[in-house]
Amino acid sequence: MTMRHFLILFDDIPIDKISVKSGNNSPEVITAARCVNVGLFISGNLRRDVVVSLAKGTPDDLKLISFPGASLKRVSPDERSISFFLMKAISIADGLLMDSFEIMDNGIEVRRFNLKNFFESLNPDRVYISTSEISSNTINVTEYENSLLIYSIGKQFESLQADGKWTQVELPHFPHPERFILDVNMIVDRTSS
Repeated sequence: MTMRHFLILFDDIPIDKISVKSGNNSPEVITAARCVNVGLFISGNLRRDVVVSLAKGTPDDLKLISFPGASLKRVSPDERSISFFLMKAISIADGLLMDSFEIMDNGIEVRRFNLKNFFESLNPDRVYISTSEISSNTINVTEYENSLLIYSIGKQFESLQADGKWTQVELPHFPHPERFILDVNMIVDRTSS
């Protein structure tokens, strides 16, 4: 199966039980939930060929929460459901040792490792990085099979370089990561229909 893997990098994702229960989440949690929603959920189903990963920390110590469309269960598209599972996953990630992982019973994958090891474990054909240097807000690329698409919100990731044996392409930087994910998915939907 071909895969599109979105990686959204945050400096932090502040989340707590009271905010999740009351629906008064931080802007980062709202953004994270929207990324999962637009990345995976389509009318009554999931995009099975998409993974949305949310990462917080530094390039040397990332806590990564992945929502794989192929194996995700019991997660609804609403913000409260996604933020509840995100809170549980972050709690697990905070307790993990470096270079370890855990898979939650609903298919969410939780890892703690550095960004370089993450790139190497995926071994993508192409890495697309949304950069602020490009002024155009149009995505023209259609080669998304076995690709990693990165959007950085955090200041710690401003000079992100994905050096490796894959093809690296810079994409425009949209004001919101969920718009970036939506546009890529719409391009793939148009070309595959």
